[in-house]
Amino acid sequence: MGRRTVWTLIVAAALGATPLAADAQLANLTIEGFGGYQNLQPTLSSVSNAVSGSEGTGIVGADLLAGIGGFGVGALVDKTVSGNNGQPWTGSLLAGILLPIAIVRLELLGELGRRGVDFGDIFNSKGQTIVGVRPGVSVHIPATALVLGASGIVRWPTSGGDIGSPDYGIVARIGFGFF
Repeated sequence: MGRRTVWTLIVAAALGATPLAADAQLANLTIEGFGGYQNLQPTLSSVSNAVSGSEGTGIVGADLLAGIGGFGVGALVDKTVSGNNGQPWTGSLLAGILLPIAIVRLELLGELGRRGVDFGDIFNSKGQTIVGVRPGVSVHIPATALVLGASGIVRWPTSGGDIGSPDYGIVARIGFGFF
């Protein structure tokens, strides 16, 4: 390989890496705790009743979300903490769009996970597979690492290849990160 070919390849690699470097400036990472309600109806009165504590089941959890160039991936675990239908655990992987705009980040994430009565059940056959979407918004508090956010939750349980009726929920999030 000649000297001219080597320099051509180096220049081409440098020029090709420039868009990647620009996208890297859109990198973001957050670690958050969250709490809210699930098993709601998709109505304003249902959400109002959940806020007053008279509808839905409580849910608490944590997530880790990383993004670059508008694409995000993450993981979460949550636990139902009230209600009469047991208090299952859920573990999920997340992937989708993270769109940072100044101090705000818009999020549209897909969710694939498992729900089980005990934490270990989400990893074995006793668990139930779920698919879902998690639209949300986060705000990075300037001059700090504090991030505040809110997400909607829509989860469809799957059993034997059938997709059941969705569970709806809403959570408030607080954590640390940058975007």
